[in-house]
Amino acid sequence: MSASTTPNDLESFWLPFTPNRQFKREPRIVSRAKDMHYYKPDGTPVLDATAGLWCSNAGHCREPIVRAIQEQAGELDFAPSFQFGHPKVFELASRIAELAPGDLDHVFFCNSGSEAADSALKMAIAYHRANGEGTRTRLIGRERGYHGVG
Repeated sequence: MSASTTPNDLESFWLPFTPNRQFKREPRIVSRAKDMHYYKPDGTPVLDATAGLWCSNAGHCREPIVRAIQEQAGELDFAPSFQFGHPKVFELASRIAELAPGDLDHVFFCNSGSEAADSALKMAIAYHRANGEGTRTRLIGRERGYHGVG
């Protein structure tokens, strides 16, 4: 599959945290990845110095990981956490809880940092309400922080 880089083909997607006008004039396109590199459509390697925004720190397209993903997708590709559970999610949560220090023995999985920040605020408010401190709602955050920019 080849990636087109003509400006008209780049209008539909607004890239986050990217000067989009500049990007459309001089697009930086990658078409595949392997281990610690992305590759441009012409085959030029680009070092992935951020590990795919910190989610691919084991490297890209590593065979054992690809096989594990394929195996799991063949068994169950998605299960909502709303009113349902799956044995592997509980197994992973238990393993993470064992590694965490002190009494940090519960896990809440999220899809993004924004979702994590939103959920953490809701949990903090619920905690204080459950402890009779329902008026404690003052929150501190960074103006224009990465998560929740707006």
